[in-house]
Amino acid sequence: MKLQFYNSVTSEKEEFQPISNKEVSVYGCGPTVYNSPHIGNFRTFIFYDLLNRVLVQNGYTVKNVINITDIDDKIIDRVNNEDIAFNDLIQKYERIFLEQSDFLSILPSTFNPRASEYVSEMIDFIKSLMDKGMAYHVNGNIFFDTKEYSKYGKFVNIDDDSLSREDNELGKKHSNDFALWKAWKESDGEITWTSDWGNGRPAWHTECAVLGTQLLGESIDIHCGGIDLKFPHHENESAQVEALLGNQFANYWLHSEHLIFDREKMSKSLGNTLTISDLLKKYSSESLRLFLLSSHYRSKVSFSDKKLDDSSKMVDKIDRFVNNFDLATIDVQGIKYSSSHLAFLDALNDDLNTPEALGIFFDFINKINKNIDNESMTEDLKAESKIFINLFNSIFSIINTSLSNKDSIPKDIQDLASLREEMRNKSDWNEADKLRGKIENLGWLIEDTKDGQKLIQKK
Repeated sequence: MKLQFYNSVTSEKEEFQPISNKEVSVYGCGPTVYNSPHIGNFRTFIFYDLLNRVLVQNGYTVKNVINITDIDDKIIDRVNNEDIAFNDLIQKYERIFLEQSDFLSILPSTFNPRASEYVSEMIDFIKSLMDKGMAYHVNGNIFFDTKEYSKYGKFVNIDDDSLSREDNELGKKHSNDFALWKAWKESDGEITWTSDWGNGRPAWHTECAVLGTQLLGESIDIHCGGIDLKFPHHENESAQVEALLGNQFANYWLHSEHLIFDREKMSKSLGNTLTISDLLKKYSSESLRLFLLSSHYRSKVSFSDKKLDDSSKMVDKIDRFVNNFDLATIDVQGIKYSSSHLAFLDALNDDLNTPEALGIFFDFINKINKNIDNESMTEDLKAESKIFINLFNSIFSIINTSLSNKDSIPKDIQDLASLREEMRNKSDWNEADKLRGKIENLGWLIEDTKDGQKLIQKK
C-alpha cells in the first residue's frame, strides 16, 4: 500500500506526495517549557516519532523541527509567582523534555529551535505583514486582520464575529483577529524585545509560523500537533504564512487526539497530569511507549493502570520471543519480506495504523512460538523472525538493545550510579542531582524505575 495520511484540512485520507522526491519536511509544535511535560504531551511527541520512522521506512530522508516555546504567558506567570530566573526555568524544562524524549526512544529532531533565538526574524515577518495591509497596530500591539485574508477559517467553520468587551478594550477590529506582537506590560519584567512599535514580545502563533518558514522553507510537506492546536493555533499560524507568501504553508496537516484521564483530557490547567518521572517509578519506558502506540493516533485513549499493566505484559511477551533467538548468528541474506512483513508495513502506511500493525506482529509471534514448541523451526523461519523483529523495532523501538549486562557498563559509571543511589536513600536530593549530571556528561542516562536505577547509553 502506498503511504497515505488523514489530512485534517480536507477530512480525507490522501496519498502522500512529497514536495521533493527524497527529503520530507515536517514541523511539529513542541513543548512550552514552564513545567514538566506529562504523558498526554508525550502522546503527541511519540506520534511525531512514529510519523518520522514510517517516513524513513518508506525511503525518505526527514528534515524535521520540534520547537521549544520559551516565550509565553505561562512562563512569565511562573517566573512572577516563584523565585526562579527566566533562563533557569526554561533551561530546566527544556532539558527534562529532551531527556525524557530520549528515555522514550524518540529520535532526535533535525532542529529544536527556541523561539527566543528568532525574535528579529519574527519582527521582520510582522513588518512584512503590515506592509501588505494584513496587520494593524493598536496601543503597542500588532493584530492580524482576518477580514483581509479570504481563506481564514479553512480548519473550522467560523460564524460569530461579534466583539467581546475584551476585544474592544484591546482595540481589535474583529473578534477573530489575533495578536502577532504583544506590547510590554509591567508584569513581563525583563522578558521583552525592542521593535518599531515599542517594547514587547512575539505572540505564540507567530513564533511557530516564523520557525517553520525559517528552517523548512516557505512550503512544507507535513505540519502536525495535538488536536487542541487545530484551532486557533494552526489556523492562525497558517493564515499568517499564506497571507504573506501567497502559497500553501503545509500540504498535509496531521493531528493526534487527547489522552483522557478520569473522563477529561489530561491537561496541566485541569491539574490531572502524570509526568514521565511519576510513571517511571512503576513502569518501564518501553511499557509507556507501547501504551502510547497501542491506539491509533486519531483515537482518544483513556489512561488507566490496567492498560499500562497490559502494555508491560506485551513488552514481556516480546522480550521472551526475542530471547528465543541468537540474532547475530541468523543469516537473512536472500530472504524476502513475507506476507506478514508486508501486511505490517501496509498497516503503517494506512495513516499510521499502529493497532493493526501490532496485531499482525503478535499473530506472527504466536505462529512462531508454536513452531518453537513443536521443535519445527527452520532456518528460513528464523530468518523471517529476525527480519520481523528488526522491522518491528525500527518503528516501535521497545526491544531493549541498550547495554543491559552490568559487566558491559564502565566501572566509573557503575560507581557513580551506586553513589547516587546511596544519596537518594539518604534523601540528599541535591547531591543525587549533581551525580546524575556527572553521569549524563559521560554519555549515560539514568532511568529511575520500580526495580531501581537503569543505566542507558545515550543514543
